[in-house]
Amino acid sequence: MSETLICVADDVGIRVWLERVLESEWSLECVTSSDLSRVSRLVQVTGAPVVIVAVEEHDPARALKTFAAVQKACPGAQLVGVAQRISQDLLLNIMQAGARDCLITGVDSDTARERVRRVSESSGGQTSARSGRINLQNITVIVSSSPVVDTRFFAQNLASEINHQFRDQSVLAIDTLADENRTFYFDSLNRLTLNELMERGDSIDRSFIETALDEYAPGLRLLSGNLSDEALSGDSAADLFITTTQLAELFASLIIRVDYSQTELWLKAIGADVSRLILVTQPVVDQIQNSQALVKKMQEWMGNDCQYHLVVDGYEKRSSLSLSEVEKTVGLDSDLSLPIEWRHRLDSINAGIPVSLLPSRSAYQRKLDQFVRKHYLAVSEGRRIPLLTRTAS
Repeated sequence: MSETLICVADDVGIRVWLERVLESEWSLECVTSSDLSRVSRLVQVTGAPVVIVAVEEHDPARALKTFAAVQKACPGAQLVGVAQRISQDLLLNIMQAGARDCLITGVDSDTARERVRRVSESSGGQTSARSGRINLQNITVIVSSSPVVDTRFFAQNLASEINHQFRDQSVLAIDTLADENRTFYFDSLNRLTLNELMERGDSIDRSFIETALDEYAPGLRLLSGNLSDEALSGDSAADLFITTTQLAELFASLIIRVDYSQTELWLKAIGADVSRLILVTQPVVDQIQNSQALVKKMQEWMGNDCQYHLVVDGYEKRSSLSLSEVEKTVGLDSDLSLPIEWRHRLDSINAGIPVSLLPSRSAYQRKLDQFVRKHYLAVSEGRRIPLLTRTAS
């Protein structure tokens, strides 16, 4: 998958047809035409070179309005129509409205992918929608192999460690399925939630975030969410993609902890923009098998530039399941193996603080420190200056 394309279609059948004929060469973000401002924002944040718009014979004006809205918001985006059937007069109208091609679902299955590729490649020499978009390399998503894996604890400590090591940068950590008044295991007094950000429907800027989200620690802000499965599909998934992209443009690092039950929905919704995916598992046979299956699925949801990390939590060297066996089965090298250290975990969770702030040092924190230095330092040094900076201590 090389880049993201936008599909504007109310008919589920057209969306399914496009996903089938385009296969996995592009990430296809689908949205209905009910809200043209949403369509325009989605094109802007994705930098999509091609926008495919469904054309309905009984309501051609809807497609023409969509073409006009996209051209106004993103003049460089290339437009393609898709229809189940179309008259010569309507075909002429959409071409005059800016469409470069029109796919007919009944007859163009074999040629659709090549035709879309040609349109996409033709946008390379023009000012495209992506030209004004920052190349994001700062979204980390944390998923697990099982609901019993405590990604909440790992995510809060990863965010804290990144915040500690890069003192001049801003970090936002999101707990996507948080308990009330909690973000991870931290007490959270923020009234703003991820759900509410998605419902705003307009741009999320620096002044709004600084007012609405207090710093948990200098440079570190927390955000909770409790999105239903319905909010992770259809137009709501497009809103989620827009929201996370806008947040990523404000922070040097965006850490998103995804609950096991919603892993597939989240990765389908925002996978194209994820720069780093961390899969946390325990050295247990059924979890390792789950990890293997998940890694195979990820390829169709994530971008080509996404980096994958396998974290083995609760690893013991004398265990009957060796680290090399885990790596061979999953198909990824283990970048981090963490000890159980149950007392340190309990003390951190019960006190509501990162493990790095406990009075006694731990091997868990030391290994996490090394992981952050190795895998985040190089990216951080070459990254743009974030819009949000630390409040003076």
